[in-house]
Amino acid sequence: MGSPEKRDDREEPVEATDRPAPVTGEDLENLVDDMEKRVESEREEEGVEGSVSDREEQKPIVTGDEAPD
Repeated sequence: MGSPEKRDDREEPVEATDRPAPVTGEDLENLVDDMEKRVESEREEEGVEGSVSDREEQKPIVTGDEAPD
């Protein structure tokens, strides 16, 4: 990125409309609701039954996908 005097012609100016819309509380609520539904359906597919407290007692699912050290 250069100084304003030496602007690269390949760079296009960023207009206010090019920015993503701000995230609202409603957006976050919808995101969390969707994630909860997805987790619920995944747990049902795996056969984990019962209430949340029952599920808390279940052994963790080993995915084999671990973060690097």
